[in-house]
Amino acid sequence: MPYGESDMARARKPADLAKVASYLGRFVGAGTDRAAFETVMASLEDDAELSAADVIAIAVAYNRGGAKPASRAKALAMLKKRFVEIVRTEAKNKIAEKARPW
Repeated sequence: MPYGESDMARARKPADLAKVASYLGRFVGAGTDRAAFETVMASLEDDAELSAADVIAIAVAYNRGGAKPASRAKALAMLKKRFVEIVRTEAKNKIAEKARPW
């Protein structure tokens, strides 16, 4: 290995776009249904064919951008956090609809 080159400096395998699209569709389809989200999340966590790059790409796509997580674990946390944000936004919108005078 040449001086200064480490395992982290090597090019990583890019994310599999078909897998990313498949999981993204399942997450979006879950909407605010916690049971459906947990089912998709469990499937993602148990999928041995997914690389860390795949999971990170899924998290970034579900989050609609933002900072790219540095690891698989951080990507999983990002997915869970985004789901909570979606549920909270939906709840706020329902309350706002009741309070609107028009």
